[in-house]
Amino acid sequence: MSQTPGAPAANQWPETSALGETYHPLPELEPLFSTWWPEPGPAQRWTVVVAGGVGLLAALVIPGAPRPGINLLICALATMVPVTVLAYQRGDRLGRRRAVGRRPVVLCAVMVGLASVSAIRASEWVVWSCAAAALCLGAAIALDVRRWHAILGAVPLFGVAVLRALPWAGRTVRIGSVRAISRPWLTGIGIGIVCMIVVAGLLASADAAFADVLVALWPAVDLDLFPARLLIFIAAAATVLGALFAVSTQFTQGTLLNQGAPLTRSTRHPAEWLTAPVLVALTIAAFLVVEATMLFGGADVVQQMDGVSHAERAQEGFGQLTVVTLIVLVLLAWAGRAAAAGPAAHRRLMGGVGGALLVLTLLLGASALRRLWLYQDEYGWTVTRVNAGAFEIWVAVVLVGVAVGWLLRRMDLLPRFVIGSAGLGLLVVGLAGPDALVATANVDRFRQSQKIDVGYLSRLSADAVPALNRLPEPERSRALRKHTIANDPWFGWNLSRSRAGHLLRSSPLGRR
Repeated sequence: MSQTPGAPAANQWPETSALGETYHPLPELEPLFSTWWPEPGPAQRWTVVVAGGVGLLAALVIPGAPRPGINLLICALATMVPVTVLAYQRGDRLGRRRAVGRRPVVLCAVMVGLASVSAIRASEWVVWSCAAAALCLGAAIALDVRRWHAILGAVPLFGVAVLRALPWAGRTVRIGSVRAISRPWLTGIGIGIVCMIVVAGLLASADAAFADVLVALWPAVDLDLFPARLLIFIAAAATVLGALFAVSTQFTQGTLLNQGAPLTRSTRHPAEWLTAPVLVALTIAAFLVVEATMLFGGADVVQQMDGVSHAERAQEGFGQLTVVTLIVLVLLAWAGRAAAAGPAAHRRLMGGVGGALLVLTLLLGASALRRLWLYQDEYGWTVTRVNAGAFEIWVAVVLVGVAVGWLLRRMDLLPRFVIGSAGLGLLVVGLAGPDALVATANVDRFRQSQKIDVGYLSRLSADAVPALNRLPEPERSRALRKHTIANDPWFGWNLSRSRAGHLLRSSPLGRR
């Protein structure tokens, strides 16, 4: 087939199948993608089969469990394995000794850890938050994004990868040789599954023991769940294909999002980029001087202030830290970029002012944490207060990371450090279990002060049951009255619910 003038190269968009057919996936977007995100080679046949298998697995184990459990971890591992294999294969073809070095191992470990929270903790908001974070982190890893604008656009870009992966995999299915191989397998598997279901049903009806085994291995299929299973199958299979597509290609050098066009930076006068950080640093310093008594004082100092409660001061401190930190980070990024374009004296000047601003911001964070501690010392811990404290600590870690990156002249690692530390922080919170921490702290506080909010503690998840089980009666029964023994299928198993069920069975409510 001769190539017409101006047509794309043969290794880009149009591809010819074994039947001589030329395919143009997403032709209306061809001019855009061909320049900064080239189409990879044809998809391997096993990628389509694996995507369908993972989709089928997710459709079977996710809707069938009443609550999230080990099923989410199983699906995450089933997705990660083929993606990792394909990344290694691609690295071998490109001559890389360490093929997956581009997809950082630490971020992959954090992603798997976030998915494993579903098998450990019972609090559903923690589980789904960690699952969402794992998906976002996985999108960033698969796309190998490295710059701020690429990381912020990782999720939309992954959606584009999913859309492009469908015709990419469809071309493999349409090729004649693949069709000849897949049809016998599909026919045999289809007939075999139907016959297996019929035979298993007949044998189960003939023997109660065999029926019990089947029910234990897999609950009866609920036809009402078929629409949900179909949607999950499509979503899971498309997600796997999108990840496989992403690791099969990469943004080219000079790409729109990862590398960016070379920028011509002109040297700016220090007054232009240094004035704002200096004024903000002076403002924070003045605030800390006024708040010095609060930073080192106790609860009695707070109570001396007319009309200001612990709750109001803690909430104000959290808001101050969040807003001021964002302003500081933006200012440091802008001023640091301007200083890097100038002579060495500009960089040293920015290092001194930026370092002072970071220290002042960290002191502001310490003040907010102190207020939060006074708040809980008066009223006790709640899940919201634990999360607020964890967020404040993470912000401090980010600030320290900014300082270290500036000193080492490796600010290019900061975007990945931010998302990695955020994922790791959420993983630590998820594994520790906010509900369990709150219950433990309140039970210990009850033993000292005889003060406890049983109504609030009774609304916590099964993560809190081991701590609440240590309460004396009747507080124990009141705190555990809403908890029941879980009867989840094997793919819905969860460590916290299993422990809670064991405690409730061994020590029924109202008995000690």
